[in-house]
Amino acid sequence: MKAIVSLILFVLYAINVVLSQTYPCPFYRSLSLTNPPMNGDDIYILQNLLTRTVGLENLALTSNFDQDTQMALAKFQSINNAGSTSGSLDINTANLILELNSEDGYKDNGQIPPGFLYKVHVPVYKNRSIETTATLYDANMNILLQFPVRTHGQNDNETGLAENEFCEDGSTPTGLMTFDLNSPEPDPISFGPYPINRAVQGIAGNAAIVISSIRDGILMHTGEWPNWTPSQPMPNSHGCVHGHPTDIDQVQTILSTQLNVAIRQNTYGAMPYTHQPQGILSIDLID
Repeated sequence: MKAIVSLILFVLYAINVVLSQTYPCPFYRSLSLTNPPMNGDDIYILQNLLTRTVGLENLALTSNFDQDTQMALAKFQSINNAGSTSGSLDINTANLILELNSEDGYKDNGQIPPGFLYKVHVPVYKNRSIETTATLYDANMNILLQFPVRTHGQNDNETGLAENEFCEDGSTPTGLMTFDLNSPEPDPISFGPYPINRAVQGIAGNAAIVISSIRDGILMHTGEWPNWTPSQPMPNSHGCVHGHPTDIDQVQTILSTQLNVAIRQNTYGAMPYTHQPQGILSIDLID
């Protein structure tokens, strides 16, 4: 028993060491004021997260680490006792801003914007290992189908912890986004044989930050998962919404036969998206 406890403590210690020495995604480098200024998606995400701190709501989202961004980051560090008020992004500050400001506060409003034929609402827990029930609505918000889904992304290879919504393969982002029915993906093992739904453009919440300029290929699909049965949890995705095969088939059947939703030719992630999205996906935290 003592050996097991010692092993657990050692693993926890090792994880803490890795976390203390490695930038958490989407951050991967120290950010500071330079001439010319540093630029990138990581800075754009940082700026968006900073605007969730009281007093920093008007920070410009330039993707450049400029003087305004440095001053805003220094204020965040001071308010939250980050240990440094230099206005540079170090590992400790990167972990802290993700811990404090990752939640977008988005809540589904129970409506569908005009001009869309359908909506899928997915409530999620912070612990994405808990599968939840998605609801498919028509344009009048009539419930057409409810079905289990999983929105857990990949785990970090070094720590084993779940990757966050801003990581390339992290959990499905919360927020509101346009959605569209596409023809099947060419790999039925990974994506199932049925038409899939594709998140096209973020409108609100974390989805507005990352979809699709930073994260694309966020789909709702199934798979022909080896040795899996419907009584088991679904596999983790790379950021997609996973559903059971029978449910994903039923979704596309309802959309195409009852709601006259067109099955668009799959763009396979090519940008810009060439079709007019016909639906809406809404994902919000419920804890």
